[in-house]
Amino acid sequence: MSAASAVAKGWALTIATAAFGYAGTQSSAVVALLGMFAAALFAAVDARYLREERKYRLLFDGVRVGAVDAYEMNATRYCGTLSQADCEPISWGKVVWSWSVRDYYGLMLLVGVALLVWLHCR
Repeated sequence: MSAASAVAKGWALTIATAAFGYAGTQSSAVVALLGMFAAALFAAVDARYLREERKYRLLFDGVRVGAVDAYEMNATRYCGTLSQADCEPISWGKVVWSWSVRDYYGLMLLVGVALLVWLHCR
């Protein structure tokens, strides 16, 4: 799943950079907003992959301590049996606010906001 996350990050950077570059040269706020939307969309995809990876890590820990059958592969079902405190690492808020999602995509969105401000003030 980490490969999918890396691919999402690569595509997000490529699309956002192209959109921001075009928006800056053509003075198009709409294209800048599209670049920001693309960054937010890829952030959601990346967060989904990170959440699934965290579910499987919880499942692996359950197998390691003997709480789950070694051949159980349904992480969603296993996570549904855990307490609220044990499921905290896989909450959407924790996943989206993790450094790998927040910092990477947040910086892209900040560049988009800066571009919009620049276009507005020109």
